[in-house]
Amino acid sequence: MIDTHTHLYLPDYGEDKCAAVDRALSSGVTMMVLPGVDADSIAPIRELHSLRPEATAMCAGLHPTEIHPENWRSHFEKIESELRSHPDEYVAIGEMGLDLYWDQSTLKMQFEAAEAQLDLADKLNLPVVIHCREAMSQMLDLMQARAGQLPNMVFHCYSGTGDDISRLRRLLPDVKFGIGGVVTFKKSRLPELLPIIGINHILLETDAPWLAPVPMRGKQNESAYIPYIAARIASELNLPIEQVDEITTASAREFFRM
Repeated sequence: MIDTHTHLYLPDYGEDKCAAVDRALSSGVTMMVLPGVDADSIAPIRELHSLRPEATAMCAGLHPTEIHPENWRSHFEKIESELRSHPDEYVAIGEMGLDLYWDQSTLKMQFEAAEAQLDLADKLNLPVVIHCREAMSQMLDLMQARAGQLPNMVFHCYSGTGDDISRLRRLLPDVKFGIGGVVTFKKSRLPELLPIIGINHILLETDAPWLAPVPMRGKQNESAYIPYIAARIASELNLPIEQVDEITTASAREFFRM
């Protein structure tokens, strides 16, 4: 199994930087993709990857909630320099996108940062990891304006509707959807969307340290919990968990070119 979105490089996981990675390996997770959120993410992601290169893959990007008037351009410039200097060491740009849940006042800057990162993805031929929270209409507008020039995308922690899935597919037929612990929550509407998404378009993720799946809800999340997410998806789609593992792993390896 592959955790396509996990922040195991954060200090939340203590001084033993490899412990959470090793627990995931012991649980059957073979690879963990580490998304960045700003320029300060680069160093800890690189450090963890250097310690477990066979089990981790690196991304770099500027998260929409980390976009601030005083410094977002300097963060982007550092991220751009890192990606241009080491293009073969990174598997994606992200996480990036739009977020209107926390702060709507930065929307214009979020658009500018998203455009800049999409341009960079096009130049470097990298896929992108999209964060989109309460901003699907705006994201679709951004994508529509670039129709025909969109990189491969995964919508991390997908929270849209069935109609949104259809609209996304009209712009990007092979768009992927990151499904994490939310699918196990009692009041989640994600289970009813799984048949619409289809197993061939699902990527497993945790978004650790947040959104731990049932039965670990309330605890700090980690990549070792991916099997709980895979099991719920298997149950909802009436598939053997081995098939969910095989298909989602193949999709992740193809998407990130690992």
